[in-house]
Amino acid sequence: MKKSRLCIFLCLLAALIAVPCHGQRTKNEPAILPYVIHQGDTIFLDNIRPAVVRPDKKTSRREWRKYYMRVHNFSKAYPYALCIAKTIRETDSLFIADNYTRRQQDRYLASLKNELLREFEPIFRGLTLQQGLMMIRLIDREVGQTPYYILKRYLDGPTAAFWQGVARLYKGNLKQPYDRFGEDRDLEELVTVWNAGLFDRLYFTIFGKPRPKLYFPEKFKPDWDFAQSPSK
Repeated sequence: MKKSRLCIFLCLLAALIAVPCHGQRTKNEPAILPYVIHQGDTIFLDNIRPAVVRPDKKTSRREWRKYYMRVHNFSKAYPYALCIAKTIRETDSLFIADNYTRRQQDRYLASLKNELLREFEPIFRGLTLQQGLMMIRLIDREVGQTPYYILKRYLDGPTAAFWQGVARLYKGNLKQPYDRFGEDRDLEELVTVWNAGLFDRLYFTIFGKPRPKLYFPEKFKPDWDFAQSPSK
């Protein structure tokens, strides 16, 4: 991972986990916003949750069914994507910090590959094909590496080629970078909802039940509980 990419990631992480500087207050209780003074001007600061703006158009039943399925698949794919992305970032950081040679990197990746397959293969076998393809696209979003590159580097070339062939059958392309403003804008909307802490509410509104908890191997358990999307 290049230093510039690491800096970008840290900036994004800081933005996602930022909490309001003012304390909690009741509905009628006034509050004083934090502020900074810049060149004699007072600039007040506050956190505004992101909003998803949709075009004003009628949605067919078929489109709603596709949307519901996308929400369901996302509930399975994104938590695992975050977990795997965290492992990739930590691995790249280790290589940089300890100045690993190419041979040392290959040896470490071979060991990591075996461990990931042992721990996650039973879990990922429970995912549908669409959930698996969605997951690796979301990993691309988190680490800035195409799904094809990730599969080739962490597994092997034949595996990457096989899944590229499968993706092409479904009109996908694992060599295509994540495009939040184009092909992947629907996924990006759900990521925005997740980061705003509203995904669980959306899931319950659609399916009438809480999003089910997901299992994570002990060593790869995330720092926070993926059973609930982060709230701010």
